[in-house]
This record gives sequence, C-alpha cells and structure tokens, in this order.
Amino acid sequence: TENGSVVMPVIFAKVSGVKDGHIPHYWSMIKSFITPETYVVRNAPVVNAASVLYMTKVATSFLKDGKLQRDKIRAHQCYTYGFLRENIQDHILDKLQLLIDRRLIKGTFENGTEYTIIAVALTMNINIVRMIQNFDFTKKNPKIICINTTERIISLEDSILMAFLSYLGFDVLFFVPTGYKTVENFYNSDIPDEHQTGNYIYDLRIPNFRTVSSNTRQSWHEKLAKR
Repeated sequence: TENGSVVMPVIFAKVSGVKDGHIPHYWSMIKSFITPETYVVRNAPVVNAASVLYMTKVATSFLKDGKLQRDKIRAHQCYTYGFLRENIQDHILDKLQLLIDRRLIKGTFENGTEYTIIAVALTMNINIVRMIQNFDFTKKNPKIICINTTERIISLEDSILMAFLSYLGFDVLFFVPTGYKTVENFYNSDIPDEHQTGNYIYDLRIPNFRTVSSNTRQSWHEKLAKR
C-alpha cells in the first residue's frame, strides 16, 4: 500500500502443451489451481454477444474526449451495477478508464473498439460481478481459468473481458493444450506470459474436475501459483 493505493501483483499467463503428453496429470495439475475463488471457462464464450451489441450502441454516449462520463453511465437505465458498494463501482470505472487509456486492445480509438470495451465491462455476468463484490483486497484475489482444447478462436469480447478482469485484480490463467493462439490476437502488447510445457495435444475432452484425482504440482506450477 502506498499513498492510499493498493498495488496487487496478478498472474496473466498462458500454459501451452501437455507435459510429456501425460493427460491425467495435466487435468490433475489444472484441478490444483481451482479454488472456491475460481471461475472456470470451458471451451465456451463468456460474454453474451447480444448484450454487448446492444450496449455498444448505448456506449457511444458514455465517452467524451477519451474520458468516461461517469455520471451519465450511472444514471443510465442500462447500468446494472448500482447494487454494488460505491468503492467497487468506482474501482470498475477506474480500471475501465485505465484499459481504454492504455490502448491495450487493438482498434482502440481507431475503429470504435473503445465502445466495445465499455460494453463488455458493463455487461459482465452476475457470477463474475459477485466475485468482484466479494473481493477483499487485503486477502487472496479471485481467479479465472480458461481452458481451450479446440480450434475455436477466442472472441474479441472475451479477450477484452480477460484483460479487464486482470486490471480489476483477478489472476487469469489460460490452459491451451493445443498451443494455438488465444487472446493475444487482440492485444497490442506481448501478453499473456506464455509457458511452453510439453507436447501439443488435440481434441481433448474437458473432464468434470470433481472426479479428477489430485497430484502434487511440479516446480514451475508451484512458482506460478506463488506469484
């Protein structure tokens, strides 16, 4: 903590491949990262495209000269975060402004992507919103684990959401056994940090992690988890 601000290091990483091609250990390793504060994404979009499309049209009035019009946002009938604590609402809007200012997302202030960024940030699903509400900045931060075992390209909207959650203080970890590109398609910088861990394996079916046995993490897993 410095000058009234809390600085929290977060993980934003991608794990590509399956160590030694050992699939049971791979699923066990992923399970070891799942905690009660973890939201798991399984080969599916997180963002509701229809909600974002509608909000994108509304969002054109939420930005002026690159700055969020906060009073206008909070007063709008489409703003759904009014039930959150005031400091949490401020945190969401602060980090939304930061994400726009840093132009991390390709197309920001070039083709209207800034309005898509706003729309995604203002239409998060209720389970993620509740994780933000429960976030205690003095303790463990919430986690997002995204598992992608297919050729499906992660959408711009989901890529924006993952970056935004990282800015909010979430640890974001991608497991990509295929080694394919994911969110990096839509970012202007070299994130997430990528860890090449083994053979590329295709067409894996994601198990029910409740039935997966637990094994001890290997050294790099332990190092990553302690960051």
